[in-house]
Amino acid sequence: MHYVRFLGPPKVIKNRRGTLVQLLFTITTDLGDSFLFPERFLDLQVVAIAASPEGSSTWLLSDPGHLDWEPGMRVAKPALEMPVALERALESGMRVHVCVRASEHFHTAESVPRILALSAEKMRYRKEAAEKGAVMPAWVPLTLTPVDNAVSIRRLQLNDTPEGLGTIEIEEEIGESIARHIWDGGVIATCALAGIETAPDSESSQNPCMRTMKNIFIRQKSIRVLELGCGVGILGVGLAAVYPRLQPSGGDCTILMTDLPEAEERARSNMKRLENSHLRFQENPVRMLYENLDWEEGRQGRFGPEVRSGPWDLVMLSDCTYNVDMLPALVETLSAIHAANLTYFPEGEPFTTKVFLATKPRHESEDVLFELMDKESWYSVHKQVLPKPVLGGVPQSVELHLFDKSGLSDGRGEMRGEDKKEEDKGKKHKGKKEKEKEKEAQD
Repeated sequence: MHYVRFLGPPKVIKNRRGTLVQLLFTITTDLGDSFLFPERFLDLQVVAIAASPEGSSTWLLSDPGHLDWEPGMRVAKPALEMPVALERALESGMRVHVCVRASEHFHTAESVPRILALSAEKMRYRKEAAEKGAVMPAWVPLTLTPVDNAVSIRRLQLNDTPEGLGTIEIEEEIGESIARHIWDGGVIATCALAGIETAPDSESSQNPCMRTMKNIFIRQKSIRVLELGCGVGILGVGLAAVYPRLQPSGGDCTILMTDLPEAEERARSNMKRLENSHLRFQENPVRMLYENLDWEEGRQGRFGPEVRSGPWDLVMLSDCTYNVDMLPALVETLSAIHAANLTYFPEGEPFTTKVFLATKPRHESEDVLFELMDKESWYSVHKQVLPKPVLGGVPQSVELHLFDKSGLSDGRGEMRGEDKKEEDKGKKHKGKKEKEKEKEAQD
């Protein structure tokens, strides 16, 4: 999947031709390591939308066939004529956003059902041209004068229908930095979780991994979710948006998003966007929190007050495995969270911590993660692979993993389900031998 990425805020330029809107953007992969290289060209569309309490108005700033992304391009800098009505809307103080997207719907990745269709392996789940990949659009505010700290926005529709659940908005920073942007793993994981409700018949939702995730949310009336390395917050915010539909009977959900301090501002901003959206009117809104967490501290069991506030039923993370040097700290932090979970229960009571992990494999060295998880006695419950066709490139994939780890609060140690079975089998075998010895002694 590719992403439209703004490299700077749009500029309003006035000259003899009239008033123009100048854009500066690129189309690249999530890490910015590869530019879109289509076989021929990709026709683009630029739309402006002005919103006010009375309603909204839409203008098409580029007609089909007038703005293309061609093979070999690295940046686009079009200057588009601004309609007089749009200029008046700006002057009146209306909020205006500009969107750059692919002209053809089937090349646009902006809804959960569409993205899940792109990730389907079986043809019956696919839509037209799914094998060719798609581009996620981006929105950016348009103002008459430059604005400091401008951000771009991703909009992910939870459903394709007008009466759907709504749209999640995620802010990103403008520029070439890969930090504080959404990445493939978070997007696909969010779509997979949302698809449980919005696309229940999709290939993804029918996978054992997602069926188990559905049961986790449905069967627990109260659930506490801890996210590690949340970045801009797409996974945590996405789950918060769809949870009320996954648990319609009035379940209680707390989501604590954590990351390094530099991620806090953008994560909190996206949490606020969800709280201010129409989704806030849902009957059982999710409680969203944020707290800084450094895995070097976490691996030693040193957590902030929010992480220490109680046991966590589910720990989730996405796009956190690319830095191999940090994997030991990550896995040890997961184990420290599980160890902390066990302290909240009466002596002898069992507890299982679950981990939902989304990753886009980028190099073989990342496989050490699974060796470390196994070494720390995390049991692999499910693995789901979602293919990702790439326009003009080699197909990729995102992996969704579900792990768990069980333990007893009486200090007996932690053991996986398989280990417990072996222990029970050993006790049974030992008991049988003892009975045989007793019988021999009696004879």
